[in-house]
Amino acid sequence: MTDTIDRLDVLDLDLDDEVRERPVVTRRPMHPPPPPFVPLSATVRYPPGRVPDVQDAVPVARETVRGPRRRRWTTASAVRVSWRWPQLTRSRVAAGLLGVFLGGLGLHRMYLGYWRRGLTMLAITVVGGFFTLGLAAIVMGVWGFAEGLLYLSVRRGRFSRDARGRPLRG
Repeated sequence: MTDTIDRLDVLDLDLDDEVRERPVVTRRPMHPPPPPFVPLSATVRYPPGRVPDVQDAVPVARETVRGPRRRRWTTASAVRVSWRWPQLTRSRVAAGLLGVFLGGLGLHRMYLGYWRRGLTMLAITVVGGFFTLGLAAIVMGVWGFAEGLLYLSVRRGRFSRDARGRPLRG
């Protein structure tokens, strides 16, 4: 801590002054205070590359006490069979027709995997259409119609892929 005197003119030692004021001493810390919180990215260091997962572990045989001939499989290292959904390729024609006919509801966006955008369009159409006497619904309908035409006609770029980056079929 350092002490600083705010008024230097008070330090004169004239005894003739009628009113003597006490000097004001302000205590200031030597260093600025730490920030109220430290972001997680500044404290945690992640290893470079891919982070291994529990399902990536290879099953290892554990030897029993009797010897190396008999091997016992642990339950944690048993082979797991995982089933995944087949990767469906979305249709350009289906997305385009949904956009042309039901574009204001955002169904073409949801069909392609853009759930947040599709639900936003649906909310703007329903709630905004109620409060603006249908004007927001008309705007969303025109926007969806234009996107439907783009999905039908564009072969490259943003309107030729779904949300996961897979090319559209058709």
